[in-house]
Amino acid sequence: MWLDRDRAVLRTVIEANAADHPERPVVEFEDGETWNSVRVRDESYRAANVLASWGVRQGDRVGIMLANGPDFVRAWWGARCLGTAVMPMNPALKGRMLSHPLGVAEPDVVVTTPDQAAAAADELAPYRTLDPAALREGPAGEPRLRRPIELADPEVILMTSGTTGPSKLWSSTVLQASTTGAYVRDGNLTPADRFLVDLPLFHTAGLGVTAGCMRSGTVAVLRRRPSLARYFEIARDAGVTAGFLVGSMAAKLLATPRTPYDRDHRLRVMVAAPLPPDLDRFVERFGVERILTSFGSTETGGPIGTGAHSDLPTPGSAGRERPGYGEYKLVDGGGAEVPTGEVGELLIRPAHEAMLRGHYLKDEEANARAWDGGWFHTGDLFRKSPDGEYFWVGRDRDTIRRRGENISSFEVEREVMLEPAVASVACVGVDAHDDVGVEVKVYVVAVPGVETVDFEAMAGNLAERMPAYMVPRYFELIDELPMTATQRVAKYLLRQRGNDPGTWDRKHLSTIGSQRGGVVRRFS
Repeated sequence: MWLDRDRAVLRTVIEANAADHPERPVVEFEDGETWNSVRVRDESYRAANVLASWGVRQGDRVGIMLANGPDFVRAWWGARCLGTAVMPMNPALKGRMLSHPLGVAEPDVVVTTPDQAAAAADELAPYRTLDPAALREGPAGEPRLRRPIELADPEVILMTSGTTGPSKLWSSTVLQASTTGAYVRDGNLTPADRFLVDLPLFHTAGLGVTAGCMRSGTVAVLRRRPSLARYFEIARDAGVTAGFLVGSMAAKLLATPRTPYDRDHRLRVMVAAPLPPDLDRFVERFGVERILTSFGSTETGGPIGTGAHSDLPTPGSAGRERPGYGEYKLVDGGGAEVPTGEVGELLIRPAHEAMLRGHYLKDEEANARAWDGGWFHTGDLFRKSPDGEYFWVGRDRDTIRRRGENISSFEVEREVMLEPAVASVACVGVDAHDDVGVEVKVYVVAVPGVETVDFEAMAGNLAERMPAYMVPRYFELIDELPMTATQRVAKYLLRQRGNDPGTWDRKHLSTIGSQRGGVVRRFS
């Protein structure tokens, strides 16, 4: 982590890099254009001065609704050089999913393309919009600040996942935001390395790794989006040495057909959060020397990770406590600490005053719950091993209570993802149609080209690897999982959906609406 002001404040890093390493490459874009340290400073200053000419001042908020590319980073780094908080947004947002966060954050200006502004004219009507092309034309002189940028100043406003309802907006401080790129330091990356950044910059992971690269001197190789079908081909062609997989990306890579590029690349470090479901098979197939992992969130940054440990992580591990971040404890529903090895909610008390300033915008009730007792309540359930490794179990609202047993949705999903026909999966608790209480259900998206899935065989495989009470009763084939604005599975929608005639019931070995057996066909 970068806990000192000189490395946490992006403007300071930009200026120091330009002074000390003027010709060193910083970021490479998809078309091959590369900005060195001086170009980064000048582009950032130009954008900052244009924003200032629009009346944007230190402490204001700038919305950015752009795809990954030069326009995004120019707007981002320009705003930070002016001391304004940035609010990155998915360019695909529309309707209430866009108007809601805008109404909460009330940005002073939104940087977006004219086409995007026209497409979202109703939602953007109350706000000023600025064409990113204008940010290229400002003077390159040093923008003036009213005061130095401090660690407790707001840095970035991001939407939370909203898996249980509408998204909230979290305002992270400079220091808090700087912890999200800690995995770059974990990998001992240097200016000789090249990090593939294909995660969207409107997510904390994309922002964190890009800023982390700038702090470590590693080149950020920026792409608009990931392509899992061509991941290692792209990695080879780009000459990257590090990459970052989030969510189900690692599992999906394992499910792709083998290609000549699987080991024909220079990737030596891979951050995977969570780890691949079959870590040994991942390492064997793709030949990556070092696998790192991390746990973080919009609200916490990156409090847990691999750190200095160079061994292959324990399967299922999220890492260890990061030195200097603060105090950690796992508690039960009553707030009492749980014994080692037991599941509890992770609470964190940051060591630095600047981290205590993070908060939800316009939601005092949520802030009171989150910071109850001076500890941040993450809502994430973990087990901690005797040697200090944390194992993520799920969200406190993502644990299914079935007949007295607590079941981790994450652990069920991890096992289902080992099935070769599965591209992605979501596990929820639903009311049983025969009134026996809550049962475990999985929604399955099949890999491309698979038209039928044998749920009876899948259930049998799961029964060999899982306790009986965890094996899902209900299985349903679905074309795609509903997603939130931040690309997390909207499980509340799946819970509301419940069962329908096409749901396969393991208890009766048939779909609910018929007497069909375990083989279920995909319908388009």
